[in-house]
Amino acid sequence: MQRPDYAKLDAQFARMRDYLAGVAPPGKLPGRQHIDPLAIRALLSFTNLVDVERTDGKIRFRFRLIGTLQSTAAGREISGQYLEDAVLPEYFGRIHGNMMAVLERREAVYDRFGMPHPGRDFIDTERVYFPLARDGENVDMLLILNAYPDEEKTAAPAVEGKASRPAVRHPAPPK
Repeated sequence: MQRPDYAKLDAQFARMRDYLAGVAPPGKLPGRQHIDPLAIRALLSFTNLVDVERTDGKIRFRFRLIGTLQSTAAGREISGQYLEDAVLPEYFGRIHGNMMAVLERREAVYDRFGMPHPGRDFIDTERVYFPLARDGENVDMLLILNAYPDEEKTAAPAVEGKASRPAVRHPAPPK
């Protein structure tokens, strides 16, 4: 779990950071209600939204929305599933730790590892987990932006007309 070094990452991560900072109320975290999907449409297929559910002193994470490219790369749809049901068991602790760090620190966390889905861990992915808070204080949702640094690139649309580093095509799984 580390803070993102935006200067070393795909430019889409800095664009999302800047967008979220721009829509957040002064001195507060942005909430889902502040996000205009049209303003970040070029990033939506790389984006996951995760609900933070607090019940009886326990915290669980449920995938609310999965970007279309994410579902394609994972080879399955995980919308509506809880973290423990959505990812391979060997990745659960790492991903859960990243998500908990976002809740505790109230700031973005970066990580890079293989896709945490059956038969997909050969796909190298990096992600930044961004905190969202409806009330500006208490993180109740995570926005996870994903990228594929080692894949063959193809042109991607820019966010709000700005130049963009290419997006990714996904290889077929190994035979």
